[in-house]
Amino acid sequence: MTEISRREPENPRREAEMYRVEAIQEEMASAVRVLGGDGSAKEQITRAARAARLPHTTIERLRWRKIKRVPADLADAIREALAKHNEETLSRAKHELFIAQTEAEALRRRLEQIDPGYGRSFPLVDRRQDTGARRDADFQG
Repeated sequence: MTEISRREPENPRREAEMYRVEAIQEEMASAVRVLGGDGSAKEQITRAARAARLPHTTIERLRWRKIKRVPADLADAIREALAKHNEETLSRAKHELFIAQTEAEALRRRLEQIDPGYGRSFPLVDRRQDTGARRDADFQG
């Protein structure tokens, strides 16, 4: 005798939708953490709320995955804030690289003033490429 089950069989469309919902929840929680930067959860939520221009409680609920189905407007606002954050971070990194290169060039010029022969004795120092040929010639014998 077969048992009658009131449980509905697995619905693959529902499973796919739940996977998508969980992926969006994870994306939003991760984005809030990135926007918030370092610090405690409260500080992260506060910074992320300012960056995304959304209410503190909404950001908090996104961070802790309390919103099951994230509305499209919230997701878009978070994604835009994250894109802006990434652009600013890239711009800051390029600026820091420029400053480091400028400082290295200034130090190289200063070293050239102190010891004019130093730069010529190590021609590959600025290129950061070591072929090994110079080293082998120096240590023969």
